Amino acid sequence: MDTSTLLIVHRVMSERSIRGTARVMRKPVSSIAAAIDRLESQISVPLVQKAGTSVVLTLEAERLSPAIKQLAEHVQDIMAIGNRSRQDVSLSLSALARFAHVAETGSIRRAAKSLGLGQPQLARQIAHVEATLGCRLLNRRVDGSTMTEAGKRLVTSTRAIEAIWNELAHAAAGRSRRSAATIRLGSISPMGHDSFVATLLASLVATWMNDKPRQPLLVANTTTEGLIAGLKSGTYDAVLLNSVTVPTDFDSYLISRSPLSLVGQSQVIKAGEGRDDLARIVLGSPIAVPSPRSGLRQIINRLLADTLTEAELDRLKVIELDSMPIVINLVLHHGAVSVLPSESVARMSGDLRQIPLPAELALPYWLVCRKNESGRQTADALLTVLARLGYGENAKA
Repeated sequence: MDTSTLLIVHRVMSERSIRGTARVMRKPVSSIAAAIDRLESQISVPLVQKAGTSVVLTLEAERLSPAIKQLAEHVQDIMAIGNRSRQDVSLSLSALARFAHVAETGSIRRAAKSLGLGQPQLARQIAHVEATLGCRLLNRRVDGSTMTEAGKRLVTSTRAIEAIWNELAHAAAGRSRRSAATIRLGSISPMGHDSFVATLLASLVATWMNDKPRQPLLVANTTTEGLIAGLKSGTYDAVLLNSVTVPTDFDSYLISRSPLSLVGQSQVIKAGEGRDDLARIVLGSPIAVPSPRSGLRQIINRLLADTLTEAELDRLKVIELDSMPIVINLVLHHGAVSVLPSESVARMSGDLRQIPLPAELALPYWLVCRKNESGRQTADALLTVLARLGYGENAKA
């Protein structure tokens, strides 16, 4: 880490603008962005998020803002030692620490020995610090060296920076250890708080927390496409999919099969109607379906293709949505029909009827991992917990 980076990031956090900081500090925007990346990497914390032409501080950045401000103030004190107001002057924190060690030891030779460096190398670094600040920091004598007033000020500021930076680094090391230990599970979005997916994930997280308190399980929801992309990129260690087919470049494990039903209001699905009446029902009302990316949509397409003729498929009124809550609302309140997990329908309030679909049309749920040792270890850990909860390779419709 270096003094210039600390000044740049503090300015960005104060200005809430990368371009504004670049203009004030007369630096390219790319240099400002690179400084942010450097500090974020060092302390293992995202500091800013882009919001149009401005930036928004993350919650962690807000918490760290006082410490970063203190670092910048101490850097400004150092620049003032040699009357260096230019903000492009930069010194590494390691060079400053080595100067402080030399100053406190009183001998470049002794300091070089204790640091494991060559004496000429350390002498050049001290000369570089003096040249950068434009002032003498040490009074050199045959029997050693003593600090000038400027040197004393530099040691005071350097030790203050070290104390703050060491605290940030210690916290960063803890975050890195937790991040390395964390299992990141991506999942399709639940239909509701009491849906099959929500129940499975809640049970998994609660059991995992009891069994492995030092290895967090982080769960994130997104689309099927996002899950596959995240698994490939390493964003996720494993993903939960409901899909008829699974990409062959991953290892996949069947977790469960969820029976499905055609569902609609009682005035749409008449009492006593069954599978033989599916064609009349879906042709008589709009059918609300999720996006083609979902496993449920794949099964609905198969059902319709097996049930309707080409001419009937052309007459079908399809409402395609990328939101299961809206699909369910259309069924409950707007006369549409849809295909939904039977267990979810059973918990819905409203005057609904459902026609169970054949077992071969049950919706499969898969745990999917990368084909490597890390992926297999992740799968083993998750499958062990899931098996205790009643999910796994013996899953049945």
